[in-house]
Amino acid sequence: MQHPELLRRIAPCGLDCGRCLDNPESPIARHAGALKEDLGGFAKRAAMFAGFDPAFAAYADFERVLDRLAAGSCRGCRAGECLFAACRVKDCVRERGLDFCSDCPEFDACDPGLSPTLARRWRENNRLLHTLGLSAYADWLAGQPRY
Repeated sequence: MQHPELLRRIAPCGLDCGRCLDNPESPIARHAGALKEDLGGFAKRAAMFAGFDPAFAAYADFERVLDRLAAGSCRGCRAGECLFAACRVKDCVRERGLDFCSDCPEFDACDPGLSPTLARRWRENNRLLHTLGLSAYADWLAGQPRY
């Protein structure tokens, strides 16, 4: 994978935007769209199937989640979008002219404006990115669960 493609896929924080559930080009969005298409008009038959299996009684809820997964709208913070409004990463790296937080000399003292769980993941991912380099990090990331 070329450097520009890796930059599009991996956010400055180290998260894998390419596999994010809100990315319209992600495998999640593609699979959800394909599942919607394959299910077609199943909603009309869900009540009948609920007679065979009660799980289908909640089909409308499932369909709502499936619609959401198929309709991702975020193309990542490098494109000026970010699901986490309090995240300071995208503005910081842009102002400093950096590709990733791990490129910053102030990284160890930085507060990214994320929840403690995401901040811990941010720090671990960026340390690993710094150690492995972008291409090897992308390969490692591809083998990890996204969530």
